[in-house]
Amino acid sequence: MMLLNVTDLRITYESATKRAASDPDDDRTPAVDGASLTVDRGEVVALVGESGSGKSTLARSIVGLHRPGEITDGEIRLDGTELAAAGEATLRTIRGRQVGVAFQDPTAAFDPVYPVGEQITEAIAAAEGHQGLFESLGVPPFADRDVRKQRREQAAALLDDVGVDDPSARLDAYPGELSGGQCQRAMLATALAGNPDLLIADEPTAGLDATTRACILELLESLAEERDLGVLVITHDLAVVAQHCDRVAVLSDGRVVETGATTAVVADPEHPETRSLVDAGDAIALGKETRQQRTAVDGGGMHANSDRPLKRPTNNTSDDDSSDSTAVVELAEVTKTYAADTSLFDRLRPGSPPDSRTALDAVSLSIQRGETLGLVGESGGGKSTVVELIAGLTAPTEGTVRIDGRRAGTVDERGRELRSDVGVVFQHPEASFDPRWPVGRSIAEPLRRLGWPKRRRTERVEELLTLVGLPSSVVDARPQQLSGGQIQRAAIARATATDPRVLLLDEPVSALDATTRAHVLDLFVEMQRQRSGTAVFVSHDLGAVGRVADRIGVLERGRLVEIGDAGRILSNPSHPHTQTLLESVPERPTEIDVAATDRSRRAVTDHDDTQATETD
Repeated sequence: MMLLNVTDLRITYESATKRAASDPDDDRTPAVDGASLTVDRGEVVALVGESGSGKSTLARSIVGLHRPGEITDGEIRLDGTELAAAGEATLRTIRGRQVGVAFQDPTAAFDPVYPVGEQITEAIAAAEGHQGLFESLGVPPFADRDVRKQRREQAAALLDDVGVDDPSARLDAYPGELSGGQCQRAMLATALAGNPDLLIADEPTAGLDATTRACILELLESLAEERDLGVLVITHDLAVVAQHCDRVAVLSDGRVVETGATTAVVADPEHPETRSLVDAGDAIALGKETRQQRTAVDGGGMHANSDRPLKRPTNNTSDDDSSDSTAVVELAEVTKTYAADTSLFDRLRPGSPPDSRTALDAVSLSIQRGETLGLVGESGGGKSTVVELIAGLTAPTEGTVRIDGRRAGTVDERGRELRSDVGVVFQHPEASFDPRWPVGRSIAEPLRRLGWPKRRRTERVEELLTLVGLPSSVVDARPQQLSGGQIQRAAIARATATDPRVLLLDEPVSALDATTRAHVLDLFVEMQRQRSGTAVFVSHDLGAVGRVADRIGVLERGRLVEIGDAGRILSNPSHPHTQTLLESVPERPTEIDVAATDRSRRAVTDHDDTQATETD
């Protein structure tokens, strides 16, 4: 039974630079250009396309969150109700109750000053529609205690459903205390709070490790089946959705160019855009070619001692190179703990949880000059904490961090030279850009602080934008005007502006489509070859790490359980956790069996003004 029907939808935005023309439409740029899409009850549909193709704009328009964009044509019908021209009052009754939305950037969607549990219970209360006055004003003490207790139990159950460890304890955690994966799963729990008919998940697996990614997609499948829930998954990764979605629609320049059963579209694409996405996905999937390339690098003998298997899954690495004089970055027995967010009553209560949380547990490693170390592991494993310690954003609880043999404290304790020698690409770059500044100014800011003249700064920004594949118009754009992939590429440009000796990349390609991801990875490899710099590449994507890293370290719950040459880690891992991560990697797109489907589809050609159709 059809739940959602989007027909010939057109959404336009005011152009950044208006042109004098008689046609008023010349002042507007289409983000969605005549797209059509359907989602049935109990069905999981993937909307796939490159960064900036209009995926998020189309999805947000269903609940009226596309503004300042304007719907200029087409229809959006949800269970027969027209939404394209609906007023705000109607849309408010739809949001949360009939349609739940898990946004692409959970760190921006969550309020940083409220615990996650309060925000989930607020969503539950809003969906129930019978809040008291003080509840609606956000004053928890005035809410009925039994009702609050029941809602907290519901919130904990939702967190448990989406795979959050120790969900009851996580209710009291603030968004900033969660890892990227945990925060994203909490956002999915919030979207499910109102038990909606349609769930829109905008990049729900971005930044998640392979095992968690599979878990989330399997969860979406089970929700669709058990609740008769329609699910629309917005993603740039065909390999991720290939085995978990019933149908796929490929979006290019705001138009659906190909649609049909996922296995058929992925295994035998007809439209050039689909073929491009599939080919790019194959290029960075874990396969023989990648492993051979990595093995060839390993054969150079740079780290011949790193293939010794671990005797036990401890915090010690298999590389005994801490005394190597060429090491640029060294971590020696580094432990990082955070205070647990618990009340005095909770701490005094018998059987209460510990008053601290260990993010890293006695980790030791060293990174050589010109080397790229890849760090992989499940969400919450401690990968981002390693980046924060090297960047000086936090200090170790125990142990030492050294850069070029010098003890490296926090940013405030470092000299100007050391600060400029470390560049960082953060996991959520959109949160690290000042929304009031043009992107070009943000990219040039590190250069201004170093005293570069304005003309040279301008030239350098243009060079960087070209390197990362962004148009020159981005210089004058605000961060919120860029797609997720575009802002991430801008972050890479900013991090490399000063040509730092140490480059830290925390999930640098998680928000990029397969084509752009392959381009950025190739760019990174070439940059490393030219600059002979040291880099730490953090990712949940083992294919991406295998493509760029000389060595790979595997973290599990704050402990470094395995480290070695990339070729050996990917082809012959010795630790069970590494083996689990590799087993969870999605199949290469071209390995999907087209015979597994009984649905057909066709591509939309340049001569076809209609949208793609599918038949059962």
